[in-house]
Amino acid sequence: MLIWIAILIVVLLALLAEWWHAQRIARLGGLVFGRQRARGRLVTLGAATARVLGLVLLSWGLLTLWQIDQRPEDQSRSADLAADAPPASDAEPEQQLIIALDVSPSMFIRDAGPDGKQQRNVRSSEVMRSILSRLDTRKVRVTLVAFYTTALPVFVGTSDMNVVENVLAGLPLNFAFKEGPTNMYAGVREAIKLARPLRSGSTALVVISDGDTLPDADLEPLPPAISDTLVLGVGDSLRASPVGQTSSRQDVSSLKQLAVRLRGAYFDGNTQHLPSDTLSSLAMLSQQSAAGPTTRTWALAAVGLGGALLGALWPWLATYGHPRTMRAAARAVRERERTATLMLTAAALRPR
Repeated sequence: MLIWIAILIVVLLALLAEWWHAQRIARLGGLVFGRQRARGRLVTLGAATARVLGLVLLSWGLLTLWQIDQRPEDQSRSADLAADAPPASDAEPEQQLIIALDVSPSMFIRDAGPDGKQQRNVRSSEVMRSILSRLDTRKVRVTLVAFYTTALPVFVGTSDMNVVENVLAGLPLNFAFKEGPTNMYAGVREAIKLARPLRSGSTALVVISDGDTLPDADLEPLPPAISDTLVLGVGDSLRASPVGQTSSRQDVSSLKQLAVRLRGAYFDGNTQHLPSDTLSSLAMLSQQSAAGPTTRTWALAAVGLGGALLGALWPWLATYGHPRTMRAAARAVRERERTATLMLTAAALRPR
């Protein structure tokens, strides 16, 4: 609301300034343009319109960018989402990301990362941060399902990246479960349950685990909402490390089998992050381009167009601000002055 009040003030001041300027130059119109006075009015009217329009666009763009930058990050995201979302689906986010995260004790083994010295849960957090940093978090709602012996939703449909970061920073979720063998399929079933009421094609499911799980279990068919599935493995796949009374390594075969059953793709995230090409190919991200430009994009375009209009005024007035007869007369005067200068120079150089 404050922006539109400021824009109204700018419009009124600009119109007042143009009216005052028009009154001052009205008497000189006949002297400048002579018989082409109608053409002069058209030129001056076009210049005045361009000035007012340029000031309005420039003011709105700069004030909008300033307001976006002054907001807290979470408020900025929610406000931009509300402004850019179509009216028919204001309450429904455009994209959903469901993360099924393994929080079993084997995820605390230090055999992950490029140097093989990171804990598996730390590596999984880095992989997820890499994915989230390349998504438009203003349009994505994140759901996290933690699984160990069973599965529990940690948060559902959040847009607050601080909440996501708090969990990825090492929140000890394993204490919420009873001890026992890891059941990766329980996490997938819980994720499928949460995705069932969502919009068709709007959701990507990412499973992060070391694959050290119970044998295969029955899975329900994927709901229409899930359009993409990624299974990310962490941990050394060649060397087993002790955990409790057993040993554990990344079970690539079980992770690949899960990816096949989910009609998705497996990626070894133990030493490398998910490639940008793979991330950009997610079908749920195709809805982002259909949503249209954001408020920031429109503001930047308004600043560029307003500045271009104001910058183009000088060449416009220099080219069309006086009639061709005056330009011809000015050229004739310059030619006479040049000729007189040459004659005086020649006379001064003539021997006496």
